[in-house]
Amino acid sequence: MIKQRFVGFVVLVAIAVIFWPIVFVTPENADDFELTAFEMPPKPAVAVSERREPALDKVDQSILPKIPERQPPIAQPVDIASPMPDVALVDADEEPEQQASALERAEFDDQGLPVSWELQIATFSNAERAEKISQLLRDKGHKAYVSPIILDDQRLFRVMIGPKLQKQRLIEIQPAINDYFSVESFIVRFTPI
Repeated sequence: MIKQRFVGFVVLVAIAVIFWPIVFVTPENADDFELTAFEMPPKPAVAVSERREPALDKVDQSILPKIPERQPPIAQPVDIASPMPDVALVDADEEPEQQASALERAEFDDQGLPVSWELQIATFSNAERAEKISQLLRDKGHKAYVSPIILDDQRLFRVMIGPKLQKQRLIEIQPAINDYFSVESFIVRFTPI
């Protein structure tokens, strides 16, 4: 216990030695202390230039790539496609009957991009019926989808197969698709929306 009291006494003395000069002793030069005065620098002279509108057309429009125009929709009778029970639907994984050379396999537009083709099978006024025909084609392995369009202020749904880079593949399956659905399908150029 005496040890603890001694340690406490030493701590109190150390604190007193540290804080005594701060609290009770005044500095000798307390009255001589002056702050240096800083003067504001003169206002800089700024030359203001006239305000001009930015030039918006800095790019030469002739060097920009041209967006391909979407082909007008091919007129097709509505709601006439129905599967024929006595005709078999061709599978999508069949090899083409006529293998084309490498240059004939794909076409390129004026920008060097490949041209794709798709087979427009039928047009429907009912989305469910179009989806049913599309699903029947997908079950056989075709890349079929339904594309909604507005034609004469009426919302219609087209069943499409594609896109394919080789137009020949679509030409080869077109007669079988026409026979199966009793339609007259069209091969059209694919243009993304």
